[in-house]
Amino acid sequence: MPFCLDGTRSVPTLSAEGDGVSEFARPGQNGEVVAVCGAGAAGMAAALAAARAGSEVCLIEAAAHVGGTVAHVLIHTIGGLFDSGGDFLNGGLAQELAELLAKSDPNVRRRRIGRTWVLSAAPEAYQAVAERLLAAEPRLTTFTSARVCAVEKSGGRLTGLQIAGPAGSFHLQTRSVVDATGTGAIARLLDNELIQDESRRAAGGFIFRLCGVAPEALAWPKGSALARALHEAVLNEALPPLCSQAWVDVGVRNDEAYVKLAVPLPDDWSDRDSEITKEAVNAQAAIVAFLQRLPGFAEARLCRTGKLGVRDGGRVSGEYCLTVDDVRQCRRFDDVACRCSWPIEYWDPQRGLTLEYLPDGQAYDIPLRALKVKGFANLWVAGKCLAADRLAQASARVAGCCWSMGEAAGRAAAR
Repeated sequence: MPFCLDGTRSVPTLSAEGDGVSEFARPGQNGEVVAVCGAGAAGMAAALAAARAGSEVCLIEAAAHVGGTVAHVLIHTIGGLFDSGGDFLNGGLAQELAELLAKSDPNVRRRRIGRTWVLSAAPEAYQAVAERLLAAEPRLTTFTSARVCAVEKSGGRLTGLQIAGPAGSFHLQTRSVVDATGTGAIARLLDNELIQDESRRAAGGFIFRLCGVAPEALAWPKGSALARALHEAVLNEALPPLCSQAWVDVGVRNDEAYVKLAVPLPDDWSDRDSEITKEAVNAQAAIVAFLQRLPGFAEARLCRTGKLGVRDGGRVSGEYCLTVDDVRQCRRFDDVACRCSWPIEYWDPQRGLTLEYLPDGQAYDIPLRALKVKGFANLWVAGKCLAADRLAQASARVAGCCWSMGEAAGRAAAR
């Protein structure tokens, strides 16, 4: 029977108690496994790819459920799957995910926003499809409510991980490791010098969903007028300053709206998560009350709040650092891991969002070297903490691209 480390049911998992874990720690050659840390887009893809390549895989997730930013922060527009013409950019697991989502929910659809194409899907549908994909792989075991608390290395290789959770701890002997934590958590345990942290960090995101919204409330050009009304309310001190960059978007269903706030993150954001979230929740209440006085929102009600989203929690030092010039020049690499054409979407904590689009029909490569942690033979990285400068990361970090990055890293880890 599948259990999390805290004893609750989840996707196929193993408890840290009893003989199950000690048996699992010896399934592969010499008892070694591919360990993937973080079960967001990149981590799930890496785990699936490694398992399908024939490796025994452990997927380790700190949260109680898999799904990462899309599921927990409430991303309803999945970017990075399509090129500027609306066609799949990479195929593979990213395309498989999109097709399964479309089959699972009739509300899932491809949608154009500005010059980009996204997949509009409910976070709950995304999480359910991802769980089914993980459950279908017999070589893959998922541990939720679990954290890597220590690493072991020898001669430039990671040889083991110590995993801890509410029910206890256990050891994994590793053949290779993929850091898909989004913050470079595994690399940090090895050496803080492996991490690129910005003194001026990109703003975080706080998203909540409203139900009971009139279908025409956000029809063009009403959405633009609504954004102006929110901004003017901040200037008039009718709304708190945190609402100054508020963005309201249509939902997946016709009676929904998603509201996104840009949240500045201090250097010690990870220690002040509850404090930052409390301030965002207060701003959320103010926005809901404000919107309920506007046409189309009289019956609107809060139906779900996401967790605080961190766009850039630190990036690793890799064998190659993807640069903004690589992105702008649509550079190609011989060791291509995947392709990306998402604009440079940077959320400045003071100035708000800036978007720099690539030329139509163009894309750049993310090289496999940018997914290989510098100085380690068997440590890979995928997702938001890839080796990149801050503006290149602002393009590459979107979920669809992270699925393709993770797939490449998982295959490499399996080799």
